Amino acid sequence: MNIPLDRLIAGMIASLRVEVIPKITDSYARGQAVGVIDALNSIGHRIEWRREPVLAAVQAKLDLLDAMAEGIGTPRPARPVPPETLSTAALEAERNRLDAAICEALHAAHARGDAAGRAALVLLLAHIHGELEQEKANTRKPLFAEIASGSGG
Repeated sequence: MNIPLDRLIAGMIASLRVEVIPKITDSYARGQAVGVIDALNSIGHRIEWRREPVLAAVQAKLDLLDAMAEGIGTPRPARPVPPETLSTAALEAERNRLDAAICEALHAAHARGDAAGRAALVLLLAHIHGELEQEKANTRKPLFAEIASGSGG
């Protein structure tokens, strides 16, 4: 799951201002940290998350809801416009709307308690597993050793 980019950048800036810069004793290094804040302020409103992964997530959620509709008769998600035509921000909103629809379908599948309901739950678990695998593939290994040693690798 992505944090809104403006919130992420604001958090980095706040950390630099409150936690990092006050502890830097070298004026050159402090200036460089302030330069990073300036760069973050300058690019924050010009960039956005990559669109392709969000579009793929929306399509996977639509496919899941279609499969659940076929299996247990839950409503198919409304598709007012093709997802490919949406902006990244609109895709993120659509992804969140579909997550809510998946929760409703999960409730319906659980309430059934029959083989079709269990099959729908298996589809949902496979979807969640796929999302977690994708998230794991997109997450870089943290640089704990470099962070702890203070080296710049």
